[in-house]
Amino acid sequence: MMNTGEEVTLLPSLGEFAVLDVNDPQGIIRDEINPDVVSVHTTDARSPMGRSLLLVESDGLPFNAMLFLDSSTPMSNIVKDEVESAVDRSSQKITSQIMASMERKEANIREETVGESLPLKLINKVMVAILLVLPLFLFGNLIIDSIVGEKERKTGESLIAMPISRSHIILGKSMAVIVIMAIQLIIWMIIIMASGFRIPNAPLIYLILVLTAVPVVGLTSLVAVYSKNYKEAGIGITFVYIIVIGFLIVPALVYVSQGRGVGPLILIMKLLGSENITISNMLLTFSGLVVSSIIFYGLALWLFERDDILFGPRPGVLKLLRGLL
Repeated sequence: MMNTGEEVTLLPSLGEFAVLDVNDPQGIIRDEINPDVVSVHTTDARSPMGRSLLLVESDGLPFNAMLFLDSSTPMSNIVKDEVESAVDRSSQKITSQIMASMERKEANIREETVGESLPLKLINKVMVAILLVLPLFLFGNLIIDSIVGEKERKTGESLIAMPISRSHIILGKSMAVIVIMAIQLIIWMIIIMASGFRIPNAPLIYLILVLTAVPVVGLTSLVAVYSKNYKEAGIGITFVYIIVIGFLIVPALVYVSQGRGVGPLILIMKLLGSENITISNMLLTFSGLVVSSIIFYGLALWLFERDDILFGPRPGVLKLLRGLL
């Protein structure tokens, strides 16, 4: 007995009428064709043999599918529609598989942060090193006022008449400025550390800064002894400090780009990065500071011993060089 309260829909199978030869070794599209709509016959042929042929070439992604349609049969449109639907289903399936594999790979990725990135470390080292060296060039007015001021105020004669050698006058004035710079460097380093910057090996860095200040003060004294007035000394100090900054900064830039070089600023950068410092690096740096200090102070004392430099008429630079050589 049949229950007449339910509707029964009967769909005829078209597979016996719509026939398609398929050359798809990997079954990319073949497996997606509905056998109730199109009857699939697997073949190795690469050209149609009397009926429609689907040729799938897949050596990877993307794959190439070619449909040779037999338009002489009324079922050709059905074959075409089903093949297009199978291609869409296959594309969606492949896309889903790719997305799933990407999600599995992303699940194994972990972000681990250990310390600072290399560029950030370099920026911090260079910036802190320059900040530490900066005060060395802010005390030139003390030397200028101490030496050139004696000429401007006409008190140099009475100072020279005192029972003290001229070399002691220059060295005493320079030493006073170095002591002031040493005290202010301590204050400056405390301010930098209080601002959040980390300064490892602070005592050794402080020693290098003080030793670097010695030739800088000596060079400033040399310019001040030769200058007639404040204006001339200020112009001379400006050009001289540009050269000094170049000698400090250029080797540091070479060290940043090539990882090698010698100089006070490079030594400070290595100490800031807690890098290993060889004895040769320290000896070369300190030797350069000592030699430059001897040269600058020696020239300053030599000029200060000359009466024509103090009282005039002052000889030119070329004449002084010829007399020195």
